[in-house]
Amino acid sequence: MAIIKSGASSDNASVGVTSKGLYVELVDSAGGILKNKKTYVASGSFTPPATPQDLVFITGSATKTVRVQSFKLGTANTAAGSQILFLNKHSAAPTGGTEVAPTKVPLDSSDAAATAVVKHVTTSANTPGTLVGLVATRKIGSPAVTPATWAGINTTDNDVEMLPTSGDQVKPITLRAATEVLAINFAGTALVAGQIHTYTVVWTEE
Repeated sequence: MAIIKSGASSDNASVGVTSKGLYVELVDSAGGILKNKKTYVASGSFTPPATPQDLVFITGSATKTVRVQSFKLGTANTAAGSQILFLNKHSAAPTGGTEVAPTKVPLDSSDAAATAVVKHVTTSANTPGTLVGLVATRKIGSPAVTPATWAGINTTDNDVEMLPTSGDQVKPITLRAATEVLAINFAGTALVAGQIHTYTVVWTEE
């Protein structure tokens, strides 16, 4: 029998009695168990402006380290179509336009209120902050808002994960200040007609 342990004699790895599998707890660099992180979600739906820059964004915190775990966007149009959207990281918050903040919900009611900020933008007069870089590019197919027939249409959630990676096995995009922003952007191009967006953002704070 092999025994795997740390420098402390009491820290032995555990093997399941039934599964015979080795149990592993995923931790961050400070030793915190990832599943115990304070986790929050914000979600909404809105009609975007005709020629948007930032559509939805999450801004970091002055007091917490914010790690974005999931950032999903879904679209629907008057008629079916597609568009290319960009996920940008900025070193300053956007300015101008009409910004709407959805409710930020802690997944554990005992956790403190979230300090990160999530907003979506409903007018075109929006100027993004200083660009750090393009994180991901996604081509999103949009069904008709009210199709003539549902034949051949997948009726499940069509939201697209905008993050290039997600899950406990990879390091998430991290916002370390209230000036750091992760935004879904459309680069000022005209959207197709009758568009409605839905989104869900999940993040942790520590």
